[in-house]
Amino acid sequence: MIDKEVIEKKIDIITENMEYLHETKKIDIDKFTSSFEKIQATKHCLQEAIEACLDIANHIIASKGFPRAEEYGQFFSILADKKIIRKGLANRLADMAKFRNLLVHRYSVIEPKELHRILNDNLADIEAYVKEIMNFTSKN
Repeated sequence: MIDKEVIEKKIDIITENMEYLHETKKIDIDKFTSSFEKIQATKHCLQEAIEACLDIANHIIASKGFPRAEEYGQFFSILADKKIIRKGLANRLADMAKFRNLLVHRYSVIEPKELHRILNDNLADIEAYVKEIMNFTSKN
């Protein structure tokens, strides 16, 4: 059985991090790439938001008895296969899961300009995921 409180707490974590990321997104690329503090805080907020997305997916998969994923990116494919989220969104979130692995294991290879691009191009995917999860949990 899905524990909606667990999901709500994870959504709160995502929302809190997204607020910071949206504010940071407004910063000019030159100011962003020259600010150690902004770069580090952005990495942390992205990592935490992505991990909360993964935690939600894992909770739903385990609660529903869906097949287990071999790697993080597959969490979203499983949700798409079960019509919980859209397939295109699942593919983009799988890329975000790969980026999370870079943040955790290969953080030194992430270029500040790439981080800034992700801020501008990918936050909407996390927000879409939250909406689709909320829609799913409201019906289950």
